[in-house]
Amino acid sequence: MISPIPDGFENGADGMVGGHQAILLNADIDSDCYSRISGVLASIGHQKRSVLILESLGGSIEWAFWIAKALREHCEELDVVIPSNAKSAATLIVLSADRILLGARGEIGPLDPQRPDPTGSAVARSPLETIQGLQYLRKYYQESIDAVIMHLINSAGMGVPHALEQTPNILAPAITPLYQNVNVRELGDAYRALLVGERYAKEVMRRWSPLPEQMANSVVESLVWDYPDHGHIIDLDEAQRIGLYNAASLASAQDDLFLQIVTHIEPTVSAIDLAQIGRTITTHGQEGSRENAETSHTDQ
Repeated sequence: MISPIPDGFENGADGMVGGHQAILLNADIDSDCYSRISGVLASIGHQKRSVLILESLGGSIEWAFWIAKALREHCEELDVVIPSNAKSAATLIVLSADRILLGARGEIGPLDPQRPDPTGSAVARSPLETIQGLQYLRKYYQESIDAVIMHLINSAGMGVPHALEQTPNILAPAITPLYQNVNVRELGDAYRALLVGERYAKEVMRRWSPLPEQMANSVVESLVWDYPDHGHIIDLDEAQRIGLYNAASLASAQDDLFLQIVTHIEPTVSAIDLAQIGRTITTHGQEGSRENAETSHTDQ
């Protein structure tokens, strides 16, 4: 259930990022990322307001929590800018922000911590696969009960009490083997992994998000339980639909700059001067345009 927009969250932000200095986190979320961002924050010192440019496909949910904690202890207010991707564990960091600014191509993702495939595959799996499999099995069983009862009543002429009594015996040979194939340990591991993500996310939002607690909990439950796959796109419209009313559109005047920053700079964690980076990228872009024009002229 999506809560109504509370007073003070009418999304009136202009989407502009003020100041020149920002923190760039363009890397996987792990212990090395935490160490590097801790060093960057120590060199900058405490700030009233900080800007984090975030580009990451995720990593460790636990290290994401520590990174969020380090960022929030470093500043009183935090803007998180997402030009492109802040998925999986990176979304946990996003939830700690006072203001979330998404570019036209910006997206966050579901919070379903990936875990090793129990079959031995090198590809990680979402715990939601196991949970959703059980949910489908339960739905199939319920639909089968309804279908058998109606068949016994309409086709066999049984009374309702007799049909209810006979239905489990009729379904047992078909349904029991399906439930016997459920791996209880795998099911427990999947459920626990989702609860871990849910608990960290609720804790992050309780400590630092400007959203009211009930609304924050609703957002977290949507991110953990409501999406069918790990890569599901949650853009600005969808983020606001589930209750992230502190999310706004990054001003178009700055959107291209931030997108180029995460595109042109190698994966890193660093403090950057936005004005200097902008001039560098613009210069390189102009040089590239001149080279392309010269090449095109020569080819002709």
